[in-house]
Amino acid sequence: MKMIRRTVLFILCMLIALCPFAACDNKPQEAAAPASTPEPTLAPSPSPTPAVIVVPTPTATPTPTHTETPEPSPTPTPTHVPMTEPVITLTEGDSLVVNAAFTFEDPGATAKDYLGMDLTDRITVEGTVVPYLVGEYDLTYAVTDDYGQRTEVRRTVSVVPVELPEVIDPPPKTIYLTFDDGPATFTDRLLDKLKLYNVKATFFIVGKMSRKELIRRAFEEGHSIGVHSYTHELDKIYASEEAFFADFLATEEVIKEQTGQYTTIFRFPGGSANTASLYNPGIITRLAKIMEDMGYRYFDWNASAGDAESSIPASIFEYYSTLRRILKEDGSPTIILQHDPNIYSTRALDDFIPWALENGYTFLPLDMTSPVIHSKISN
Repeated sequence: MKMIRRTVLFILCMLIALCPFAACDNKPQEAAAPASTPEPTLAPSPSPTPAVIVVPTPTATPTPTHTETPEPSPTPTPTHVPMTEPVITLTEGDSLVVNAAFTFEDPGATAKDYLGMDLTDRITVEGTVVPYLVGEYDLTYAVTDDYGQRTEVRRTVSVVPVELPEVIDPPPKTIYLTFDDGPATFTDRLLDKLKLYNVKATFFIVGKMSRKELIRRAFEEGHSIGVHSYTHELDKIYASEEAFFADFLATEEVIKEQTGQYTTIFRFPGGSANTASLYNPGIITRLAKIMEDMGYRYFDWNASAGDAESSIPASIFEYYSTLRRILKEDGSPTIILQHDPNIYSTRALDDFIPWALENGYTFLPLDMTSPVIHSKISN
């Protein structure tokens, strides 16, 4: 409607503007016959041009750009678990045979994962080997890699007895002179007498004795050296197997220091028939087997000079007579128990050795092939 009104107004303005030109004409105008007034006709209004609304294109707000500091990359988590478990390699194999001994040294093992990474220091071992007890023992070796994969392998350890040399029968009328509890005050004189007659004997030593250099001399002059004890304290030695071993090995070290080698012969403190060990029932029976399994031989005696008893001989002659009397009449081997701390043991030899040699006796030192003389074990 506004557009129509504007158009009508425009036309009226144009008509008004043309009127002065009609009044200036000098010719009189004839009156026109009246005519019917035609109804004004209006020019058709042009269709209104629709308004074009221009919508401004919004300008995109630029997104600020900045460089972000990258976070440190985390340690990559393995997405692939290897199919191969760690490998344990047992040194000397999965079956081991060892001789009975005081100690056992595990030969060990090595381990690697599937990439070849060394895992040896991660190996754990479960199980125990009692090295002095004959039997079979299982050891389990295990290792876990970085992926949590675990491997176990087993080793069987067989502890077997040491094979002892065969006993060799000595000549008839063989005498084994044995001396316990030295080296002591009279040991050097005793060695002089034995050297004089070229007779060899056996010394079962006490390790704590002060004159240890006499052990070397006895050894160098051809006598046998055996273990007796380090302390000779029976109330402590037989408290356990381990207590006995500690005392025994301490004496072995003294012998090694003086002779350059260990020995394989010994005599139980108090003898195998002693009753001083009864406070630990069965200890001598167990030790006798254990020691033999480890390759040692123990020797008791079948004749005693009585020089360690309260009723020691009253004279050298009586002692000499005792030595003659205790010899085996059938000529079987005689192992005589004596003690070198006793002066009778030394002086009597001046009479006894010449007499024995004149009557066909032979003197020998004990060794691993000597006849085994054992008393009846009381414990």
